[in-house]
Amino acid sequence: MTTGNKGEIKIRPMDRGDIDAVITIYSKTREEKIPGVKRSRLSYRAALTYAEVALTDPGGPLDLSFVAEANGKAVGFIWSRLAYVGIPIDEVGIIYMLVIDPDYQKQGIAGKLVDALRKRCRDRGVGTVRAVIDERHWELQNYFQKLGFHRSELVIYTKAAEG
Repeated sequence: MTTGNKGEIKIRPMDRGDIDAVITIYSKTREEKIPGVKRSRLSYRAALTYAEVALTDPGGPLDLSFVAEANGKAVGFIWSRLAYVGIPIDEVGIIYMLVIDPDYQKQGIAGKLVDALRKRCRDRGVGTVRAVIDERHWELQNYFQKLGFHRSELVIYTKAAEG
């Protein structure tokens, strides 16, 4: 992993034209080992497909995703969407993925992406941003805590739809 400055970082909203770049960045990070976390429990599973990203409608009305660029090249992204959750129902920005090219990590890019998301949420009147993190991924939990996030009081239960 390289930590040297690779040029000015620009943050901009994601759109459909970014799908191939998002897949490339995601693919570069798939092989990273995360202590104590089995790959099958994370989004770092099989390859991310064009169809999976396209179905989220990058740039669409519910999309809150951003791309980080250095010298015109995508080097990171935050995949986030507007969701309606809870009782009473509340608008929430949900972070599903925050991925930085390994050659560009440790430069504050992830924090800039989160800041861009928070600003967009504020501008849209959305008062809460949540990150979905595997409970055993303590490094990512610590990172989000350093960004000012705190553990939610929500507990999520999951059951397979089939069978």
